[in-house]
Amino acid sequence: MSNGKKDYISVGELSVGFSENIMQPTDRLVGESLTLFYENGKKSKLTFVDIETLKWAIIDGEAEEKFVCSYTAVMPRENIYFIDFIVSYGDTKSISIVLDLRQKIATVITSILPTAEEIAIPMLDRANQGVPLTSVKAVFEHVSVDKPFTDDAPQHRPTTDLIGKTIEFIYSSKDVYQHTYLNENYYTWHCVSGNEKGLCDTDRCFYYKVDNNLYLFLWLEKVIPTAGVVIEDLDAMRSYGKIYGYEGYQAGRISNFPVGSYAKIVNQKEQPINS
Repeated sequence: MSNGKKDYISVGELSVGFSENIMQPTDRLVGESLTLFYENGKKSKLTFVDIETLKWAIIDGEAEEKFVCSYTAVMPRENIYFIDFIVSYGDTKSISIVLDLRQKIATVITSILPTAEEIAIPMLDRANQGVPLTSVKAVFEHVSVDKPFTDDAPQHRPTTDLIGKTIEFIYSSKDVYQHTYLNENYYTWHCVSGNEKGLCDTDRCFYYKVDNNLYLFLWLEKVIPTAGVVIEDLDAMRSYGKIYGYEGYQAGRISNFPVGSYAKIVNQKEQPINS
């Protein structure tokens, strides 16, 4: 019998105390301006005004949109940055950028929360329609930095390196989660301790290799519409990134907060050899 208690907490509730182990922001980008050249011919410009404020301009043909945004930036490795901010186009969107100044490239991730109407569609209906069970969307775009994009431009590529691993992430003194990376499209999360202790689910995810033992990992939750975007460093055994979703259980005010963790590998299965 239900006691009326919600098992799955809102993103706003999750954010309380969850950022205990974050990496401190870097000021290395302050005063810099970068032009991003996209694969489709679009351009954008990033100007880092100070450690908390940036200017973001999008140039698509003759159309140009300009925004001033609060942002966070960390540097998990020399000249590799994770940048995150929120832009409002009428509909709010999250922009996360893995900026790789070693190769003069970046991966731009746009996370889009569902409308109230999209949230209301039952998962059984979504399955029947052949659409993803999660109503959260993510768009990946590959860019060159300060030079036009070409066919031979390097990119952060999808990877299977993490598949088969179970990694435990300690986000705070009370919040501990385990990730089991199942295959190219799905992973299982399990809350070992914290506000969601005992809960687990299997959700859509994406993996990209940024550097040796350094990975971009993104997941899209279906029960509580949520996007998580992190960099996982298996040399330092740390993760850095953010969680994005609605503050409450309904579409409305958003919550976008930084996360960081200490990590350890608790299990690793050999990947099957393709015949």
